[in-house]
Amino acid sequence: MYAWQSLLILLAGLALVFGVCVAPQKFFRLAGRFLTNAAVGLLLLFLINVCSGWTDLLLPVNALTMAVSGIMGAPGVVALAVISAV
Repeated sequence: MYAWQSLLILLAGLALVFGVCVAPQKFFRLAGRFLTNAAVGLLLLFLINVCSGWTDLLLPVNALTMAVSGIMGAPGVVALAVISAV
């Protein structure tokens, strides 16, 4: 592992601890919204991939697609599908 990766992980961990300590209610509300969007996005990605036998559309489940679905929710997955179809 490179030094910049370790530093990035350390900074992300410190940001999480800082967020929990400073504003726990807002932090957990945002985390809950992100996890809910990610779960809905994962379900939509799964449904798109199950239906890919009828179409040529295939969206892999990886860190990028989960980040987009976690941040943007269902509209993000639809945008990924449209971009992938073009």
